[in-house]
Amino acid sequence: MQSLRRTAATAARKGRTTLPRQPRRYAHDEHAHNRSHESVNESMGKGFWITIGAIPASWAVYYISRSDDPNAPKLFTRLIDKYTEAQDKLAARNDLHVQMVEQAGGDRILFRNSKPQEYVQMKFPEIMNVGSPYNVPAGSQVSMDKVIEKYKREAYEDNERKLEALRSGKIKSEPPFEP
Repeated sequence: MQSLRRTAATAARKGRTTLPRQPRRYAHDEHAHNRSHESVNESMGKGFWITIGAIPASWAVYYISRSDDPNAPKLFTRLIDKYTEAQDKLAARNDLHVQMVEQAGGDRILFRNSKPQEYVQMKFPEIMNVGSPYNVPAGSQVSMDKVIEKYKREAYEDNERKLEALRSGKIKSEPPFEP
């Protein structure tokens, strides 16, 4: 039902045609019939005065740029030299920056390819004694090298004693086989 209603509304909209209207025009010549054309005085304009003013301005720039000393550089040459010096300073600064970046890259490669430190220097070593006394793995706080050596030696001596007893046949649980 809904689709039929939608189709009917669309068809009704398309069925109406709009009539083309011309816009109303307000332009007509009736106002100007009784008047005579007046003469208009036009000024010379900005372009004329700028051109006329450019001639003495260029002569003044030329006069200022001259020097009494024939060996002295001209004004424009001095201005160009002043900006060239600034460019030289910028080039020197850029060269220094490039050298610093190259040095930083070399340092980065050096640090990336070097071995890490085996130990960590601490500014505050007492922080190691501040931790919890529970769940502390053996050997993390005291050197266990002597203890390990002692138990290795005892295990070695015990194995030697057992091997000697096995060779001589003194072990009760394993008597030698006699056919």
